[in-house]
Amino acid sequence: MSCIKMFFILVKIIFAFSTYEAIAEDPSKIIAAKVNDHIITAQDVLNALNRLPKKIKEKPLSDTYPNIVNELINQHLITKQAYKEKLDLNKNVAYLLKKNKDQLMARYWLNKFLTEQVKKETINKYYNNYVKSFKPSKEFNASHILLKSEKEALEIIGKLKNKSQFSELAKKYSIGPSRKNNGQLGWFQSGQMVEAFEKATFRLEKGKITEVPIKTKFGYHIIMLNDVRNSKPKAIGVIRKKIIERIKKLSLSKLEKDIRKNQKITIVDFESVAKKVNK
Repeated sequence: MSCIKMFFILVKIIFAFSTYEAIAEDPSKIIAAKVNDHIITAQDVLNALNRLPKKIKEKPLSDTYPNIVNELINQHLITKQAYKEKLDLNKNVAYLLKKNKDQLMARYWLNKFLTEQVKKETINKYYNNYVKSFKPSKEFNASHILLKSEKEALEIIGKLKNKSQFSELAKKYSIGPSRKNNGQLGWFQSGQMVEAFEKATFRLEKGKITEVPIKTKFGYHIIMLNDVRNSKPKAIGVIRKKIIERIKKLSLSKLEKDIRKNQKITIVDFESVAKKVNK
């Protein structure tokens, strides 16, 4: 994986105020604390929150807010002390400051670039092309009862008489997660289920049940085919996120090619670098 791809993967595109649905004011203009003339904004708090471990970020912001604000106050006072001692003129510190500045510039530029790529018109155009090129295929709606042994499965087949009993037996005896939904698996196409399960399902007539248990790596299945239909394009609201992800992925791929054009790039092999580092 190239360095730039790794950067694109690791970069965090957006700072989000995920705790609240709407923001009445710009967080960068809301004062959270003051240290003399220095202002700590709500946006500073959110940025600090974004850098914290996932477990802490999942807590209510009201719980973590006091600690974050106090840490930002301490950070400011320590930073003042560092400047007082002219630590920013230290060669190593100056190098790290430049690196951090470069990364921040790249991050914000990339955020701006991707925002421009996923405008409403672009998303709609991508969706319209998807609808035009869509080719319908068969979709199957099935229910199943999953059991550990063939003996148990045969016993359940012997008990089955109608659809209502199928759902009751699925809820009572199935060891699969679909038992919570009376054994219903919903709609699926070819390639989405294990081969033996699909073959058995596709051979069934609507409303019919497999006469023998179907063995897969999960156990023994009793399958009922509920319905068959031709697939239709998904609504834009359903696949909007996937469209955005796809546009971003394609945009990043094109960007990498564009920015590398006419650039003299040399990548030293890992072994050579490791030898020098470990001398």
